[in-house]
Amino acid sequence: MRAACAKWVAIELEFGLLSGADVDALLGPHWPPAGCLAAERRILGVATKAGRVLYPGFQFDSTAHTVRPILAEVAQIGLDAGWKDRHILQWFVAPNGSLHGDRPVDLLDDRERLLAAVHADLETVW
Repeated sequence: MRAACAKWVAIELEFGLLSGADVDALLGPHWPPAGCLAAERRILGVATKAGRVLYPGFQFDSTAHTVRPILAEVAQIGLDAGWKDRHILQWFVAPNGSLHGDRPVDLLDDRERLLAAVHADLETVW
């Protein structure tokens, strides 16, 4: 439990954990509300013990005020394989052997490498 908590603290410190209102403000009025985006699996969130849903900031391009499209693609692949939102989000920030130790979050603009990595990780038998 402590290790999982530390992972979320690290994500918050590096990328921020945004409330639904924060996401709505970042994206602006031309986007659906955060809750709708999450229901459509275009963004992923993590529920707190208090019942709030928070969204890691790396899912968004704050300059362009958009959602990074690779998130929905990876999310769908992971969800189809039985991963939970929190596992997919943590996958993005962990060093990845399929990426030669790079973190997926540092390669968000390299769609092909990320998709290859998520498929490789799903095919790994533990």
